[in-house]
Amino acid sequence: MKVVTSLVVVLMCLSVPAHAGWEKLKETASDIGDKVSEGSKKAWDNISEFSKEAWDSVSEWGRDAFNTAGEWTEASIEKGKVWLKAGEEKLDDMLAPETPEEARLALDTMSDTALVRLFNEHPSAKLLFDQAYGYAVFDSRQFSLVLHTNQGAGVAVNRRTDKRTYMKMFGAGLALGLGGKFYQQVIFFEDRRTFENFVQDGWEATSEIGVVAGTEGAELTAKYNGGMAIYQIDEKGLLLDANIAGSKYWIDKDLSPSP
Repeated sequence: MKVVTSLVVVLMCLSVPAHAGWEKLKETASDIGDKVSEGSKKAWDNISEFSKEAWDSVSEWGRDAFNTAGEWTEASIEKGKVWLKAGEEKLDDMLAPETPEEARLALDTMSDTALVRLFNEHPSAKLLFDQAYGYAVFDSRQFSLVLHTNQGAGVAVNRRTDKRTYMKMFGAGLALGLGGKFYQQVIFFEDRRTFENFVQDGWEATSEIGVVAGTEGAELTAKYNGGMAIYQIDEKGLLLDANIAGSKYWIDKDLSPSP
């Protein structure tokens, strides 16, 4: 916010001729006050507009790539690295949404970046994703509008209709999100029943459900377990032997109101 304010002041002052009199300077100062106030209200819009301009230059590839059936190749990984850099920079500007619309946009962006990160880390996950009826992605970072203590937020997506349901997550594993670190969970759903039960009824992970990666990591052939495939990623990459037992998931009614 201070950066936006400073930029407005500098630009407006530079627009005043050097020989301008005191009255003109006072008028400019008044204009600056109005602009700063207006800018404060529209800070998110300004950031989003700028981010969107940069994002649009790369985002088409990202969504097309993970929605197109086929393996995630070495070329995909290299392009994914560039895409992730742009995506994370955009997401960094979106962690303090002020409206439900902004929160939904932030969670959608988070979801897109998480998928590309997962496929870069574990390419076989892309083939499993291709079979999925739907997917959900959760993040432990503090999206201030939608999160409270010890909660994560995410979005579940029906791949047939692209309908998005925004959700919350709670669990002991969120301790990983403390100290400036964060982690993400990516869940693929094999069929409609499993996906709709998760979204409509909520879900609690049991000790029998673990992440797909297991101890074999990238050597493990990706597969569904009880209609679900679950991956967990932190800042350093795919987490092996991650335990999500006790984690709970439910609809965020503020972001996904009943029809």
